[in-house]
Amino acid sequence: MEEQRIKEILIEKDSEFKLLFVKHQELEEKLQALLRNKRKSEDERIAERNIKKEKLQLKDAMQKRICSFRKQQA
Repeated sequence: MEEQRIKEILIEKDSEFKLLFVKHQELEEKLQALLRNKRKSEDERIAERNIKKEKLQLKDAMQKRICSFRKQQA
């Protein structure tokens, strides 16, 4: 099963995965807003770095759930 379909299933059936996914999307929106600003203050650069780190942690957590789902299906 392809990863996108697994994500759709997990979003529908796994409330924790859905929370991770929604938070990841929210952070992506914040990051895009920061990236549009070419002249960033030091605080904005720090915020950008922190958002990227948090997004990566969320993505890792989602990936673990996807791998777990695949193992259950096998």
